[in-house]
This record gives sequence, structure tokens and C-alpha cells, in this order.
Amino acid sequence: MSYKFKHLLLCGVTMLTLTACGSDQQAGMQRPAAPVGVLELKARPVILYSEMPGRTVAFETAEVRPEVTGIIRERTYQEGSYVKKGDVLYHIDDELYKASYDSAKANLARAEAAVNVARLKESRMSMLRKKNSISQQDYDEARAAYLQANAEVAAARAALQTAKINLDRTEISAPISGLIGKSSVSVGTLVANNQVNALSTIYQIDPMNVDITESVETLVKIRSRENAQEDMKKLQDLNIPVKLFLEDGKEYNHIGKLEFVDIGVDTGTATMTLRASFPNSEYQLMPGLFIRAKVEVGVEENAMLVPQRAIVRDTRGNPYVFIAEGYKAGSTPSKEAPIQAKAVRRYVTLGDTYGENWMVLEGLKSGETIVVEGLQKVTEASMINVIQTAELNIPADADYLGENQVKPKGNINEFIEKEDAHTEKDQDKANVKKGGNK
Repeated sequence: MSYKFKHLLLCGVTMLTLTACGSDQQAGMQRPAAPVGVLELKARPVILYSEMPGRTVAFETAEVRPEVTGIIRERTYQEGSYVKKGDVLYHIDDELYKASYDSAKANLARAEAAVNVARLKESRMSMLRKKNSISQQDYDEARAAYLQANAEVAAARAALQTAKINLDRTEISAPISGLIGKSSVSVGTLVANNQVNALSTIYQIDPMNVDITESVETLVKIRSRENAQEDMKKLQDLNIPVKLFLEDGKEYNHIGKLEFVDIGVDTGTATMTLRASFPNSEYQLMPGLFIRAKVEVGVEENAMLVPQRAIVRDTRGNPYVFIAEGYKAGSTPSKEAPIQAKAVRRYVTLGDTYGENWMVLEGLKSGETIVVEGLQKVTEASMINVIQTAELNIPADADYLGENQVKPKGNINEFIEKEDAHTEKDQDKANVKKGGNK
């Protein structure tokens, strides 16, 4: 064997040895099982809410207008104050209307005196006619004069009533109770019957209406759910309490009720309108505020909630979780005694968020175990060591838990009155607080 061949053989053996050593070293450097925390999934009833934008609208609005023509002599209310129905707001110069009233009153007295004369004459003529002492024509004329006198009394009485109505209307009164805005006229202004501009506007804001809008797409999703027919019937029956959130995000301290659900769709915005009514004795709500209303639209009896931190997304943004395959539910792992499992990727479909959790619509079922801690070191089909279990972070008083569902019994109005009994105040006290005119 030549020296050159021996040298080549020796090099080949050396390379094979080094390759074998490298393989053994790579096997020894394989990534160890990542320590993780897991969550055992459990289905539970979750109340489905829909948050809708809207604006506050006065329960009633009345424009104050004159019904007779004249000069404003006095304004009796304070702008921005509370007024009651029937309170006098303006005095119109009534001298001409008083004169007209007195004239109508005198005309009625004259007509009543004339009818007495005609009645007596008709009575005498009737007696004479029975004795054939006068002609039938003479009696007929006396009878007609008496009937005409009666008609003149009726006309005079109607004229007096008209004069009284016009005289009374020189005092312009509040048509409804509520807060009155600024006056558009001052003392000395000539106003006219049926004029275009209102003298002022009164807003009744206790209770306060809230017009909220919901997209047709959301309502279609509600109808497509299981038990959707029951939920939509409940929505149409208005047997649902409504929560309100103000512009600063704070929840309004009264529960409202649905007044109606519109049956038509706004073709421009593809939305439907719902109206809710809220107690507003403290006048915390004012017309025109932008708000968000939270309306219960149904209950998902077997909802699956997972922590937001358990959701991972791929490069396309699709959400998924890691299932701890091989982990036995109910086990008690620890750092000293970890339980080995296999991480398996599972794509899911997400719904809305509830606190710190996502509702998973598809992809998971009750009893499965997902990884929630230590996800940074977990990859598809990798081995994991479960060292701890976790619990869902759900406050005991969370309004979306099925066991905390507010269920009004009987009439929704009775329910709301009971809910607000501890905060209702006497309206007169509220008026004094607002500097109202009692």
C-alpha cells in the first residue's frame, strides 16, 4: 500500500469520526422543553352586549309662542331656570284686550235685556192668538223676534268668550314643565300671533331620551345566532335595561329602558335607531351630549373565554393558541414536578373582548388546555413542561357573567323605579339646586 493511499484513508476515517462527534454534540444541544403555565378551558354563560353610539335628546321640547299681537310688558322668569306647566312667562300689554272684553260683556248684557222683552211680548201674543184677538202673522212676527233675540244672546256670549280668551292669552304660560332657555325678545318688543320666531324654548329633560344607532350588520349577526329569535323578541318587547357611558368614559348612575326599536333602516348609513329613556333628576344629562349605550342583545350559554395574552398571531395576522396536547385536565403541576406535554398550534375565530379576555367563537372546546404563560419559548410541535396552572381574570361582579345577569321581573318600569329608588330626589329640591323658579 502506497504512502499516498494510506494518507487518504487516514483522512477519511478522521472526517467520519468528526462527523459522528458533531451529530452527537448537536443532539446534546437540542432545545430543552420550555416551562409554561396553562389554563383549562371551561364553557360558561356570557351576556352579549352591543355598545352603540348616540346622543341625548330632550324628552319633550316646546317652543313658547304668542297667540295674540301686542307689546311685551314684562318677562317673569329667569333664563335657564326650571319652570312648571302653567307658570306665566311673559305679560303682553292687555289694555286693548280688556276694553274688548268689557265691550263684549256689555253687548251680552244688552242682548239678554232685549231677549227678556221679546220673551214677554211673545208670551202675550201667544195668549191673544189663542183668543183669535190677533192674526197669525202678528204672532209669527213676535215669535221670530224672540228667537232672534235668543240668537243675539248666544252670539254675544261667544264674543265675550273670545274676548276673554284673547285677554287670558296676554299672559303667555309654559306649555310643559322643564328648563327654559334664553329669551329671544326683550321688554318693549312687538310680538304677533303665529310669528315664525319662538320667544323661548322649554326642554323637559327628566326623563332624558337617548337616540342610539346600531349597524344592520350587527343586528344580522344577532339574528344568525342560536336563540336569536328569543333574543330579538326580547329586544322588540323592550324588556331590556340599558347602561349609559358618558363622554369621559364614566358610567351613568341610572339604568335606562328601551322606548322603541325602529323598524326601518337608514339607507345612507345602513343603521337602525333605538331610543332609550333615563331618569335625570339631577340634570346630569343635557340635550346634545355624545354618549355610548350598552344594550344586552342576548346570552351565549356556552361561551369560551381565553386571556388576551394567550392569543398569538401569525405573519398574516391570523390568531391562534397553543394546545397542551397530552396534559391531563385536573393535574397539579409544579416546578419540582412538571408535567410534559406537546405544544400544538390551533387557529381560532375571535369575537368581542370581555375585560382582559377574548371570546373565542370557533376553534376551542370546553375541557381543552391552552398555554398562557411562557409563550415566547414555545414553537409548533415542541415539547413543553407544564409547571403551573392559571385562572381567568374575571371580577366576581362582572356584568357580562351569566350569573350576574340583571333580570327585570314584570314591568321594566317597575324594575327601573326599584333600581333608582336610592338615588331619586324630590323634584322641588332639584329645582332649588338649579336655581329654578318655583
